[in-house]
Amino acid sequence: MIDPTVSAWAVPLLIFLSVGLFGFFIAASLLEGRKVRDRYAAAFAGGAVANGVPQNAADRRFHVDAKKLGLDAEANKKLRNDLIRAGYFAPNAVLIYMIVRTVLVILLPLAAYLAVLTYFGHLHGLLKFLIVAGAFLVSYYLGKAYLGRRQRLLENEHRLFFPDFLDMLVVCVDAGLSLEAALERVALEIDTSQRAFRINLQLMMAEMRAGKRTIDALKAFSERLGLEEAASLATLLQQSLELGTDVSASLSTYSEEMRDKRMSRAEQKAFALPVKITLPLALFILPTIFIAIMTPAVIKMSTTLFK
Repeated sequence: MIDPTVSAWAVPLLIFLSVGLFGFFIAASLLEGRKVRDRYAAAFAGGAVANGVPQNAADRRFHVDAKKLGLDAEANKKLRNDLIRAGYFAPNAVLIYMIVRTVLVILLPLAAYLAVLTYFGHLHGLLKFLIVAGAFLVSYYLGKAYLGRRQRLLENEHRLFFPDFLDMLVVCVDAGLSLEAALERVALEIDTSQRAFRINLQLMMAEMRAGKRTIDALKAFSERLGLEEAASLATLLQQSLELGTDVSASLSTYSEEMRDKRMSRAEQKAFALPVKITLPLALFILPTIFIAIMTPAVIKMSTTLFK
């Protein structure tokens, strides 16, 4: 048995360390975003672009160390794309994520084990095992759940902003700019409120400056966003460039279609609203109305019967 005095401070300390490390991953990745934006700004100003390879020595060290975490090239690439889709563009995001996730898997089950020994020693052995195993499962899937939630939130933001992005692209193309110049101009004009979308677009332009074909860069851009609309845009532009059709007309038609889809999604949510409020209405509002209506009658009946 562990000394209860030691466990009394060890359990909160381990939980605090677990939560602190999880917050460290978020804070460190957000702070690294400034370096990413500065690097892309230098690329647009005429600096060197290395196709996503970190430029300074510290970033290169993190870039190499991330490959030594037991992940193969495909798994490392998939995790990197997942982090980008969640809004973490720092070159050391994979390294920080893996370290924090590993420490969480160790600390949370250990904290649960100490808590069981200290406060729940009277429980059956099977229940103790289930508590520790549950803490392990929670710590194992916590990082994935957080990334999944971040990805869904950003996908919704990107989907709402995508028609506006197309309108800006149409305006630039109609003004006489080429497709590449229009994309670069839009990347500079996007508001900072769409930080993740802007960095993804700037990353696409950096890839094009490094020699990647426009269509390939657009396809990589759509994969990072995780939007069907972006993939359809890449296919549309590829067909327009290969067949020699008017890019401006194609973009205008597609932009109108995206706006119609956005309006359709808003209408679908409005139509689904009565169904969604049925359960809260039945659980909370109707009982209150029923009590307010029936209480005077019940009081009057009780006074009449027991007079």
